[in-house]
Amino acid sequence: MYRILIVDDEKTERECIRFLINESGIPLEIMDASDGSSALHILGDWPVDILFTDVQMPLMDGLELIRNAQRLRPDLKIIIFSGYADFEYARTAITLGVENYILKPVIPDELERTLSQLIRQLDEEQDSRRQLDKQHSFLLQYSLQLSISGNFSTDKADSYVLEQLPLFQNMVLLHFNDTFLENNYFTLYDDLRNGLNLDMELLTLSPEQALLMLRSPIESPVPWGRMLLSHIESSFQTSCCLSVSQPLRLYPSLKDAFAEVESQMEQRFWSPKEQIFVSGQVTYDDSSLDALDDNLQLLRIKQALNARDVPALQANLNLLCQKYSRPSSQSQIYVKFIFSNLLTTLYPYLPSSDTAKPLDILVSELYLKPDISEIIRIVQDVASGIIAGYTDSQGGIRREILQVQEYISKNYGSDLSVEMLASIAFLTPDYLSRLFKKSTGKSLSQYIRQYRMDKAQELLIHTNKKIIDIGSMVGYPNYSYFCQSFREYFGTSPEKYRKEKTP
Repeated sequence: MYRILIVDDEKTERECIRFLINESGIPLEIMDASDGSSALHILGDWPVDILFTDVQMPLMDGLELIRNAQRLRPDLKIIIFSGYADFEYARTAITLGVENYILKPVIPDELERTLSQLIRQLDEEQDSRRQLDKQHSFLLQYSLQLSISGNFSTDKADSYVLEQLPLFQNMVLLHFNDTFLENNYFTLYDDLRNGLNLDMELLTLSPEQALLMLRSPIESPVPWGRMLLSHIESSFQTSCCLSVSQPLRLYPSLKDAFAEVESQMEQRFWSPKEQIFVSGQVTYDDSSLDALDDNLQLLRIKQALNARDVPALQANLNLLCQKYSRPSSQSQIYVKFIFSNLLTTLYPYLPSSDTAKPLDILVSELYLKPDISEIIRIVQDVASGIIAGYTDSQGGIRREILQVQEYISKNYGSDLSVEMLASIAFLTPDYLSRLFKKSTGKSLSQYIRQYRMDKAQELLIHTNKKIIDIGSMVGYPNYSYFCQSFREYFGTSPEKYRKEKTP
């Protein structure tokens, strides 16, 4: 609803205008003032769309009020009403940009016609601003997508984009446990902007991941992260985890900042109970180590050995060693029992050329060690020999990447999760993610998105299929989410892209 401020030194005149507006049925919030000085105070605190003012008033006349009001609110619509049919007043008002001049006594039909015309103008201007804001937002999101992938160039960039990019202060990567964003991206975008009043842009990276670009700095990442997670959980009844960058000015580029928040987010594989990851944060606290299940940890180490997953092997070994490198309530005999089992699990995976001692001698030495650090050293020496053997044979692992790429090329229209692709290649999800990025330079989600977008591009240009059908064919059953993802990737809507590229 628009707002109108009525200014006249005569109370009866103000009440009359109020009455006529209410009688007309035009929906307006109304306030009034008895002079120009009081009106200026109201204008400073109360956003006004229409100023309806008399000319002749004490303290500050209408023309002086208009000059001051326009400095406060340049888009203000102004109506002058006066009992003085003096051409000089009208001419001066025109030079000030006033387009509406009503003589007293006010005729109801003329007032209604004038207000209706102004409201139509306000509606048109508001629609125009919304459209421009929308275009700017799409253009900025497209440029940010290019920036985090290292493909943004300032040579042909829009001036609005160049003004906006330096304003971003922090980057936050959100990861949901399901395809939440596929149906909730727009709702989340509006909720964070309006519900939390965040000055931000939100980029979709996949149905599970989004990147929050904030223009306001995050002073305390962990409390801020808890606040955001709590808000998302209460608003959408879903949970997620987040990774917070350092201030963006500390990175050489947005690509480097994005690489760090991605790297931090990978820690969720090692600490599933953690929801907030920040630079320099210790991932595992004492309570999480105490709760570590020894048998489950040995099983994870065995799985990592079978999958030749070096990062998972190192991480899970480190967890077990870290747990028992601290004072423990367990007896020395129990700790030695656990590490002898660990040694027994590791030993068969040593390369045949390794000169390690026989297993029974290593186990005997382990039981004789009086210091836990010495026990851990024995285990780590054996693990180092296994990892060195894996590293020497890394060239053969590319087969798994080709296998995953081939599967994506044949099933890009289906649901493609990291877990499912990892099972095809007989690798752990985290190791596949690391290996894929190292081999291709792209994360799995980036690769899948690029492949789907390229296929959508081909179908738009070379077929007459409906856009909604093309979205489903390339793995985006939600039409709005497909259009949003396409616009972010190509900088324009699928419909406009087809018109521009089709002869």
